[in-house]
Amino acid sequence: MLSLDANVIVVFLIVWVLLFVLSRLFFKPIRRIRSERGKLINDTKNAYEQALASYEEKLKEVDLALKQAKADAEAVRASLEAEAAKEKSRLVAEINAECRHRVEAAKADLDKSVQELKATLRSETAELAERIEKKLVN
Repeated sequence: MLSLDANVIVVFLIVWVLLFVLSRLFFKPIRRIRSERGKLINDTKNAYEQALASYEEKLKEVDLALKQAKADAEAVRASLEAEAAKEKSRLVAEINAECRHRVEAAKADLDKSVQELKATLRSETAELAERIEKKLVN
């Protein structure tokens, strides 16, 4: 059977003392360091997740602002195009009116010149007829 002698009791006491000393000097600091590292890792992970969520929120805001700016720019461009079309039609109408006015002035000048030329031609025709008549009579 099992006999208990002093060696077993001494070894048993040494193991307990060693376990107590090791847990105080080795295991407890390691557990503390591991828990601190775990806490630091969790804090860092939470900070990363918060930063990522903030980044995504800011990205959505920027994207929304960009879409709004594009829509505003498109509206401004459309209004400028409409204004340019109105200005173009106004300028074309002005040019057409100016051209008509010039054409009418040119027609009036031409009619006046034609009338003057007809009058001159009538007077010259009368003179020429008289000359021809004198030459034929002589």
